[in-house]
Amino acid sequence: MSDSPRPTPYDEVPYESHPYPQTHPARLAAVATLFGLRPPPVETARVLELGCAAGGNLIPVAESFPGTTCLGVDASARQIEDGQRLVRRLGLPNLDLRRADVLELGPDLGTFDYVICHGVFSWVAPAVQEKILALCAAHLAPNGVAYVSYNTYPGWHMRGMIRDMMRFHARKFAAPADRVRQARALLDFLADSARPDGALYPALLKSELEAVRHQADHYLYHEHLEEVNEPLYFHQFVDRAGAFGLRYLGEARVGTMTAAQFPPDTEKALKLLATDQIATEQYMDFLRNRAFRETLLVHARNTPNWQVRPERVERLHVASAARPVEPPPAEPNAPAHGAEESARYRGPSGVVLATKQPLLKASMRVLSEAWPGTVPFAELVARSRQLANLTDPATADADARNLASGLVDSYLTSDLVELHGAPVSVATKAGERPAAAPSARVRAEEGRGVANRRHELVRLGDLERCLLSLLDGTRDRAALVDACATAASEGRLRLDRDGREVTDPAEVRAALSAIIDQPLAALAQQALLLPDPA
Repeated sequence: MSDSPRPTPYDEVPYESHPYPQTHPARLAAVATLFGLRPPPVETARVLELGCAAGGNLIPVAESFPGTTCLGVDASARQIEDGQRLVRRLGLPNLDLRRADVLELGPDLGTFDYVICHGVFSWVAPAVQEKILALCAAHLAPNGVAYVSYNTYPGWHMRGMIRDMMRFHARKFAAPADRVRQARALLDFLADSARPDGALYPALLKSELEAVRHQADHYLYHEHLEEVNEPLYFHQFVDRAGAFGLRYLGEARVGTMTAAQFPPDTEKALKLLATDQIATEQYMDFLRNRAFRETLLVHARNTPNWQVRPERVERLHVASAARPVEPPPAEPNAPAHGAEESARYRGPSGVVLATKQPLLKASMRVLSEAWPGTVPFAELVARSRQLANLTDPATADADARNLASGLVDSYLTSDLVELHGAPVSVATKAGERPAAAPSARVRAEEGRGVANRRHELVRLGDLERCLLSLLDGTRDRAALVDACATAASEGRLRLDRDGREVTDPAEVRAALSAIIDQPLAALAQQALLLPDPA
């Protein structure tokens, strides 16, 4: 570890450091469990993140699970110092952020149950890529899971061409802000000039330009203007990991592993073309023009079974953001429907589940009431059976298997169901003295994006942000109104009504008193409130 670290591009242009839900150890544990492995318990796991920036991805893990031991490593002294200040303020003894070059990390690093390397692999030199895989092999616990994200072909062929154009145009400018500004000017010029006229190239170019030009400055700078960005094909990454004794487990987004979303003829052809899971996914990358992967690795001695068995769900926690779809109005004189009536639920992406199964319908209701939190599978079965009036003990095991099978199908093919390896504990509604996690309160106070209890980045309105910063569990609604009214009088909060700003103190207080429950309810639905203490 160097005493005088060399500056990195991330010291000059810090990357926005925030949570990435798909990297959370609970998500990785769920994938490993579904594929027949026994990953370490998340609640007491040792977690390593390579390229942790300012710790935005690790801090919520350490805070939510105080039994974990978390280590974050990054070469940027500026970002590590920023993260360390927040860690000290939050008082997280189980999280250590260190400035270090990946190439300098040695055998004294320790053993970790989960290793996370997000947004690093494609953006470093080949020697560093090799070291990342070597570190995963040497420091991953016997049953541990490593996450590595990287840019892939064929999707990056077109995107890489646009990157080359931007780098060519920005090559004469030294300052990062100037380079970004010039790159954006080129993107705008290309987007305005590439008018689809039936030719393939303008159509492809315009599609890719739209994906790039709206990215944040820090993303555009590091993704497209840095010297190194080396995509590779999925099968090449698997081979390189295999050389270090690592085996492909799956993808963090499991739904991308299945061909079920393709038309039946395509799915049939894939079965003829591909002889194994790796080849199948490589062909699917060709079909999708995939540009990015989030691959999970395990030690080669651990062999995943990609034929998912429903009973594996028994060790997991379940969540669903799906909501009931209201049936169309009944026709006059239409016969009434009974218990066998089909129910429909729509997920966040618009996918709809239609089912007549009483147990599945009951489970969706239980999950809806628990959202945005999770429900342990065993509890979900018990509550769903009770709700569906399935009281015969002799059918309990069959009911559990049937429900697990339905949940797995939804998990693999849609966003209707989530599976987690550890609970997501939240308040579904604001209590008398609502509380939020300290890190969320601090981020809200600083005007930054906030990590919720589901490990997601949440952007807030002014009133929600002001309220969130106050939710330490000591204030009732009257005290929250007082504090927000003070913030408004000091110019830290603006309230509008009927298109005009409200400034009169009495009117401000009356307006806040009338609406205080609305933003509190929104914070609860955004998974930002802690469950009431037992």
